[in-house]
Amino acid sequence: MMDYALIRMNEVFPHDSDVAKWIVGLAIVHNDFVFLKRKLFKTSDDISDWIFETTSVLKILTASLREAIFYLEESEKLEEVRIYINSLPQYMIQKYEILKQLFRSGEKAELLQRLSNTRNITYHYTKPQRKELSEALEASSNEVLAYEENNQKFFFAEHIKNTILLRSLFSPNELKLEKELPIEELIMSIRESIEILIDFSSEVSKHYLKAFCK
Repeated sequence: MMDYALIRMNEVFPHDSDVAKWIVGLAIVHNDFVFLKRKLFKTSDDISDWIFETTSVLKILTASLREAIFYLEESEKLEEVRIYINSLPQYMIQKYEILKQLFRSGEKAELLQRLSNTRNITYHYTKPQRKELSEALEASSNEVLAYEENNQKFFFAEHIKNTILLRSLFSPNELKLEKELPIEELIMSIRESIEILIDFSSEVSKHYLKAFCK
């Protein structure tokens, strides 16, 4: 079994091959998500740190997953890439079909829309003139929050960030309903999608390289 090989880049990844470029992009996605999984799926055991970390982790994961799904969806417009995907082993195609459910025309397009909303609103620091900040402050106007001078973190800022995040993930009607928001279900869907994406991108990249590294 081969453990090590040298890659002659101009042979394996010619610059004029759509498939080669797609594989490179897919491998970049894979590396990023392996890093995100290792670093972000593990949060602190300290409950106060966990409260602060969870929102930041979710913000990064939603934005990254949204961009990865867009990468797959836009790449599929290339005929050479579509033909290559259809030539993959069936078990890889099955994983791709699961990811395709998140495409804008897919069965889970609603999740993609939530990811897009969150990415568009939270991935940038909210400017004072943006309505999201005003709305979050208004929604929190009756809250009384603790302030600890010796704490490195400002709880009021985290509270507002959480409020902005929730308002980006859920519609005003959902927020008005007097029932618990499906946050856990949403996080599980994001996590499952990321796991499938990591597996798919790894398997496809290795499958492609097998033709050159023997």
